[in-house]
Amino acid sequence: MDVNFSDPIWIVSQVFAFFALVLSIWAWQVKNKIRMMLLVGLFSLFLAISASFLENYSLGVLFGLAAIRNFVFCYLDWRVSKGKNVFKWLPYIFAGIFAVSTMTATALLWHTGMALWLELLICVTLLGLIIGNVRKGTDLMRVSFIANRSFNIINHVYFNNVVAVIIAIAAIGSNVVFYGRQLLAWLHNRNSQTPAPE
Repeated sequence: MDVNFSDPIWIVSQVFAFFALVLSIWAWQVKNKIRMMLLVGLFSLFLAISASFLENYSLGVLFGLAAIRNFVFCYLDWRVSKGKNVFKWLPYIFAGIFAVSTMTATALLWHTGMALWLELLICVTLLGLIIGNVRKGTDLMRVSFIANRSFNIINHVYFNNVVAVIIAIAAIGSNVVFYGRQLLAWLHNRNSQTPAPE
């Protein structure tokens, strides 16, 4: 990284990235999918702004699409949780729209200096997140997000987005902690149900 710490544009980008960091750590400790999607939408929005300040327009657009997507699916799931009618086909229509938008943005905006394979892998992991929005539970979203952030680290280093690198590492760590807690709870339940030897 070749960071100019006195550049006001860079500083503003890192302020937005810092807010994204706080929301990111919070989001991945939440079990409720509706709340998690709201928080993911908010931190994606802040990351879109941060990336755009650094002229990382490809990731800025992809984060912007991710924010809109999470807000849309958060709203649809919230309506269902309140017993309001949502056509069963509607989430799939939105998933298709966001999938096509994500692939189109990747094709049109990939950076000449950035490896095409990296941009494609970022796109594939985003498609996993889109499918995760439609499916029940959060596991596919979490696994896709871990993979997405792993590839995004390379992109963030390329664009000198220091806080975004920290966010990616923290998000991966936060999800690992979440699954570690799940594993410990499962082991505890398993051991408590095992009959004592006679």
